[in-house]
Amino acid sequence: MYKVIAPLDTTSPPTNILAHLGFRSFLPHPHLQRWIQCYWAIQHPQLPAQGFSEKLYPDGGTNINFQFIANQIPQVTFNAIQTLNTMHFAGTIDLLGIRFHPGGAFQLFGLDMPELIGHHHAAEDLDRDFNNAQLGELRERLAATHHISQRLGFIDDWLLQQAAQQLATLGPVQQLLPQLSHSSDSIEDMSARVNISRRQLERRFQQEVGLTLVHLKQLQRVRRARQLISLNPHLPLVDIAQEAGFYDQAHFIRQFQKVHLLTPGEYRDKKLEKIRNQPSLENTTQ
Repeated sequence: MYKVIAPLDTTSPPTNILAHLGFRSFLPHPHLQRWIQCYWAIQHPQLPAQGFSEKLYPDGGTNINFQFIANQIPQVTFNAIQTLNTMHFAGTIDLLGIRFHPGGAFQLFGLDMPELIGHHHAAEDLDRDFNNAQLGELRERLAATHHISQRLGFIDDWLLQQAAQQLATLGPVQQLLPQLSHSSDSIEDMSARVNISRRQLERRFQQEVGLTLVHLKQLQRVRRARQLISLNPHLPLVDIAQEAGFYDQAHFIRQFQKVHLLTPGEYRDKKLEKIRNQPSLENTTQ
């Protein structure tokens, strides 16, 4: 029913090579894909005592996370952190998440992104935005099943209902996002493309994403570079920089290091080392 897709490079959960955590990602209902990048699930009966730590990289997107604990209603959090951070996995894990494109959570829930950006929030703190009655019903339905397909069906229904209630649209943020990392257009050019003024466009990005257009564009370019390194770590970094939309190597290194706290070369070396060590990580979970 739900198409499993290759891991995406998002902030939560980390999506490098995560077979050792039981990571899977899925496409949402076609109508929701304009606002939602993917659903993801991490399930493992028992990780090694030391667990695993994975880095979470910002790209302007946000998450609603469901944490399942036996015989309890799942805990729900909204993650809007846009800086590098780390998530530790240990013991028995059963997590499910909704990964929103930048601006997607605003369109579906009307969230006040400038106030939320940079933090984790419990669902109880966002009752007015999440419609607590509907979310409470969803949590009860999710707690009643362990089957991923059923859980995703419940979440699809909830989000489709939200889209209808919010009159969610394919706004300027969603229209510009696919080309944002590659485009060399000025803000004036982009605003003309969506038929609004530069000031209106900048306000829309700040309101819906919680970040400026320029900041989001840089995060998207760094994200693209990270994906290219992961897909082909032996590709020359100068080619990766150009493909990701950076036309100056020094600017590429500076922006990449600002997000990752590593240069592109250092990141690539760590990626290669992790790939070499991955079989031993998988063996420890068997």
